Amino acid sequence: MKKLIISLTLLVGFAANAQEMDKEYVGSTSIAIKAGWLQSTLKGDDISKLTFDNKVNNRNNFYAGVSIDNGLSKHFGLKHELFYQNYGAGFKREIEDEVIDAKLEMHSLRLNPISAVFKVGGLQVYAGPYVNMLLYSSVTAIDENGNTYKDHSIFGSTEDDQEDGQYLQKMDYGIVAGIEYQFKMGIVVGAQYSRGFASLFDNSNTFGLEENAGKPDLKIYNQNVGVFVGYRF
Repeated sequence: MKKLIISLTLLVGFAANAQEMDKEYVGSTSIAIKAGWLQSTLKGDDISKLTFDNKVNNRNNFYAGVSIDNGLSKHFGLKHELFYQNYGAGFKREIEDEVIDAKLEMHSLRLNPISAVFKVGGLQVYAGPYVNMLLYSSVTAIDENGNTYKDHSIFGSTEDDQEDGQYLQKMDYGIVAGIEYQFKMGIVVGAQYSRGFASLFDNSNTFGLEENAGKPDLKIYNQNVGVFVGYRF
């Protein structure tokens, strides 16, 4: 009986707190800073053209940014976010009959321009599009002797006609979905998932002429899962 009374008391307290937070949300604009852990990988039908054994290892790193919330009604709003992220993947490559370990590293700004938010109390569920702007990228390789070097073969070379070279797209786009919870004191915890729809690698040979139409882009896409903590002002 005591446990039941305690449970009901907590439930009533949570409901009252949720209603108060919902009232504060209507017509409000708030800013939050967020930072967390990001696990990234690559997906797509053409993974075998990038890797030796058709396998991709997840890469763990970080992301951080700012989020702005606009409350439209008691349970609905809009979210706008900008993140700096360090991400990529690991895989094996075969170069001149030698299998090496390679790591793709990318740094970018990811803009989630407008996500629809459903809110109950401190809990938010949201989804929307994203646009990714690549700032820097590299492929690092480790040979059989343990030496580390930059692998430029995947991006083609200025010495050839770029027939077989690929390069990373400067822009990426896709969808992002997330869930977060804000405590009364302003601390926010949550998780995000993003999936790219733009081909990650483009072919250098894209002249578009009938006699040299170029090759189709590789079907390789970004996929990220992240968890974060933050504070909403």
